[in-house]
Amino acid sequence: MNVFLVTSPFQYICANEARETYKTKNNLLVLIEQNNPIGQKQMSALFNEQDWDTVISFPRNRRTSITPKIIKAINQLCSSNLETLFYSEYFAWRSKLIIRNLPFRKHIFFDDGTMTFFDYYDHIEPKNTFYRPRWLQDFQLRLQGIKPIGKLIFFENTEIFSIFKFPNCVIKYRENTLETLKSNVEHQTTQFTPYDIFIGQGSVDEKGRINIDEYIEMIKSSQKGSDYPVLYIPHRTESTHVSEQVKKLKNITYHQPSYPIEIELSKSRIMPKNIIGLSSTALYTLSKIYPSSSIQLVDQKSAAQGERDKRIQNYLNNYFLSTDN
Repeated sequence: MNVFLVTSPFQYICANEARETYKTKNNLLVLIEQNNPIGQKQMSALFNEQDWDTVISFPRNRRTSITPKIIKAINQLCSSNLETLFYSEYFAWRSKLIIRNLPFRKHIFFDDGTMTFFDYYDHIEPKNTFYRPRWLQDFQLRLQGIKPIGKLIFFENTEIFSIFKFPNCVIKYRENTLETLKSNVEHQTTQFTPYDIFIGQGSVDEKGRINIDEYIEMIKSSQKGSDYPVLYIPHRTESTHVSEQVKKLKNITYHQPSYPIEIELSKSRIMPKNIIGLSSTALYTLSKIYPSSSIQLVDQKSAAQGERDKRIQNYLNNYFLSTDN
């Protein structure tokens, strides 16, 4: 049995790509439910039960009580025939607890947006040991018949399946070319409406991230010199106060998607001419789906820019420079 652990709409897209690419059989999807209306709507629009042999879903909260239930459900369904765990969120407590308690022959790590980039360089490349003891949590796990994680060394039979490229990758690597997604995106674009697309950034106005005033100015600047109207597509987790400020902007169309942006543009018959953003994974994925579109990375000048934002911006800058986008 192959088990796919999915906790977000984009992860679902990547899990589906992995299912098709590796041509796996006996596929069990473990779906962690979304806890916000936008995420729920997007997951509902993507999910196709017919693609999976078995589907089990669990709530997102109460990890200490829910994750043991996931482990026991997989054990009950799969018995000793555990082949491959396909999962994201490499260094997450939930993932590591499942790995500690279930003897998969292989692990395949797939994308979770830009977190994949950080997980590889921060944890996989150095082959870090996971150790995050929690006395109370560990006690509760033992009461439920579950082994606490303890010290979990790097699992050598790990493979990465990613849209990102990792030169001299320390483990087996397979590129996610998004072929399944691209085959489902309509390319008969003669009837599509052309727009410049501003991709909303996550975590705006949070500590150590871009503040709302600078963010609004960036969106305003995206209109300058453009031959097309600007369509703003918010991040799935965008806070209400950020949305309210963006909606007040003149000559900006706020577009609330029903799907992840990689699918939304085609479903809404939108043809992206220029794709604008800060450090979003969507800049990368859309450049593959719409190779004729121009990619514009917005340079964040604020000293408040987090180290992670800087790292992914550098990666994207180098990638688009090398591909002449």
